[in-house]
Amino acid sequence: MIETVRRISRNVKRWQNGDMCLRWTAAGMLEAQTQFRKIIGHGDLPKLAVAVERDVAVKRTAHHVHTPIATAAPEVAATPA
Repeated sequence: MIETVRRISRNVKRWQNGDMCLRWTAAGMLEAQTQFRKIIGHGDLPKLAVAVERDVAVKRTAHHVHTPIATAAPEVAATPA
């Protein structure tokens, strides 16, 4: 993608402002988009997100269950005066 943006924008001889740079970058990205390939299994990505969130929630709950609760300070033995 970066190489396509460079190829598209190298014809510009005089950059006028940041908006012009953004327009040419966007044009290069749109051109590069035609060469992108889909990820195998891209349709299953929502299922993966749900499974990951569920796993994180289970681990978070298990962590809280096994975290020891702080006990009160131990009693100090009285020393004879």
